[in-house]
Amino acid sequence: MAFDEVFFEFSPANSPTMNNTNTKCTAHLVSQPYDQRPTMAKCYGMPIATTVSPCTSEVSDTSAATMSITGGFIDIEQKYHVDARVLGTGHHGSVRECTDRTTGQRYAVKSICKSGPAVKRSGLAREIMLLQEMKHHSIVQLIDVFEDADYVHLVTDLYEGGELFDRITEKTSIDNGTPCFSEEEAAKTIHQILKAVSYMHQKGIVHRDIKPENILFESKNEDSPVKIIDFGLSRKHSGSPYEPPMSTIVGTPYYIAPEVLRKQYDKSCDLWSVGVIAYILLCGYPPFSGGDNSATHRSILRGQFRFPSQEWKFTSQESRDFIRQLLQIDPRQRMTVEQALHHPWMVKHVSDNKCVAEKMFQYNPSGKAVVKGLNGSMFCGLKSKRMRIFS
Repeated sequence: MAFDEVFFEFSPANSPTMNNTNTKCTAHLVSQPYDQRPTMAKCYGMPIATTVSPCTSEVSDTSAATMSITGGFIDIEQKYHVDARVLGTGHHGSVRECTDRTTGQRYAVKSICKSGPAVKRSGLAREIMLLQEMKHHSIVQLIDVFEDADYVHLVTDLYEGGELFDRITEKTSIDNGTPCFSEEEAAKTIHQILKAVSYMHQKGIVHRDIKPENILFESKNEDSPVKIIDFGLSRKHSGSPYEPPMSTIVGTPYYIAPEVLRKQYDKSCDLWSVGVIAYILLCGYPPFSGGDNSATHRSILRGQFRFPSQEWKFTSQESRDFIRQLLQIDPRQRMTVEQALHHPWMVKHVSDNKCVAEKMFQYNPSGKAVVKGLNGSMFCGLKSKRMRIFS
């Protein structure tokens, strides 16, 4: 059967059945953070924007607020005029527009309250270090860093196209016969995300929270480039045989990889998240869901997902194979970022991949993709809430 199949791999956590309650509704894409529980807006389940000052923490840690993270205090208003209007809120701060007083150039500034209950000084310093290290056209660019007694202010390029999450919401609300993104739109978006992930992984950086809310469009144009943002949960991890796997559970339930929940994972967790996003872009809802966070996690650990014919009957075999090969429970069987970039679905829709298509992939009569890795090894593709977690 081409559709309404259940794809899974055996694991101790597998269950013989799956309660598939997926519906085309954006509420399935968001959920409430463990590390903070803000007032929620009615329409999207998104945190309601709040002002940056004063700190919202009930308990003020004076010593933490007054000790410098960046090495000294500088008033951001000396160089930038900061608009009072809040553009959005993240897990650790609010974002506003600011303008360089000398050049008139507009930027975005994320202001993070140092005494916030979920803010760790080491994590904030690590985020700044990683942002300073990365220079890639599909990754947010850090321009300036300022710090005062209460806040750290991160000045970045201003992207005015909105979140990928918002475009999913918009497209799923339009009844035009297409569940969500066209395959070409989805593939080109995923390709840009993968190029950024490839760059990060080459530098030994794992994002650990790739999701539609952390992907922005540069402009409101239909063909706008995308940018990955929010490196608050990112860290260095080279993947060396001598380096132990990561074990801290961090991420967002709908997009978190099963090995993260099992507390033993590496950079491949980012590829799982990309697979989830690809699935959502083509149908409008996530492959794994549940009535609450625990149920969603159990669904992820089982690794079962379906391609219901109503939304998937017009999709290509290549698109479904691409998703299957990223949503492998065993990360050793999951495509690497380079293999994903050269998958036939990417090659079909992204012109700069076509020259290497035949070298990377073959198809056999059963319809399974055979992937040739960069090291020459082969493996066969198997059929197989807005919220962060800290533990």
